Amino acid sequence: QLGYVVRRPDPTDRRAKLITLTRKGQACITAGIATIDGIEQQLTDRLGERGHRQLRSLLTKLLDDDGA
Repeated sequence: QLGYVVRRPDPTDRRAKLITLTRKGQACITAGIATIDGIEQQLTDRLGERGHRQLRSLLTKLLDDDGA
């Protein structure tokens, strides 16, 4: 409905649908990656490489522990 993906019949399996990104969807992904890269750079600028790595490690641990 929002135009980010399109659903098409699978030519090899009539029961299945193939979902692919549209140009709008790909542009959204590209913009998101650029935003994340900018945030990562800001963190590195403030914390330094080592501090940034430590922060990522701690956040990953929190996410991993949340599922336990």
